[in-house]
Amino acid sequence: MKLKIPENLTQQAYRSIRDTIIWGKFDGREHLTEEFFANRFGISKSPIREALNRLESEGLITIIPRRGAFVTDFSVHDAEEIYELREALEVLAIRDVILNPKVMAQLRKSVRAAAAYRKENDKLNYIREDAAFHSILAEASSNTRLKKILENMHNQMLVLRCRTFDLTSHSSIQQHTAIMNALDKNQRGIAEQLMAEHIRTVRARLVDQLTKQNAPVASSGKKRSRK
Repeated sequence: MKLKIPENLTQQAYRSIRDTIIWGKFDGREHLTEEFFANRFGISKSPIREALNRLESEGLITIIPRRGAFVTDFSVHDAEEIYELREALEVLAIRDVILNPKVMAQLRKSVRAAAAYRKENDKLNYIREDAAFHSILAEASSNTRLKKILENMHNQMLVLRCRTFDLTSHSSIQQHTAIMNALDKNQRGIAEQLMAEHIRTVRARLVDQLTKQNAPVASSGKKRSRK
């Protein structure tokens, strides 16, 4: 009978590799092998293999046999698809959210914390708090399948949030505040509209940035005349 790998060891490896990917410590050119992480963490390859398989299922890496894993490099098309799906799901989360004093208190706390981290230019904690605002709404939804889908997308969205910090952090706090205030007044339709506009704003700025990054660089040299 094959013994199951200790969950805590696999989970620790998964979280460490995931966080390293999310915060941009690896790029798409690096070979991320089981041996590399086993040596780095001082553990066997089995929990590393389990962790990498989980990360592949979440779309953060691609595993190529006999070559190793590579961090997913999200394209413009990927970003458009992810944010299009996000808009539909998070508007639905607003529609199905079960509001109570505890949920509203969590939202207020999240907005205050995000504003403080933004003021301190604490990128890491700001991104976590920005994600927490959306997670609070998802967790308070009455739709259990919706919660599961958003949970599965969570890590991909964190990777993209790291890219949007300089693009949208100055406006996201105000948008979160507006959504929270609409919910507090039981103006659910307005909150849905505000959430859609919020995600469209982030999507548009991210897509614009990725498009510019992927654009071919024009040659600065003089064109040679044809004879």
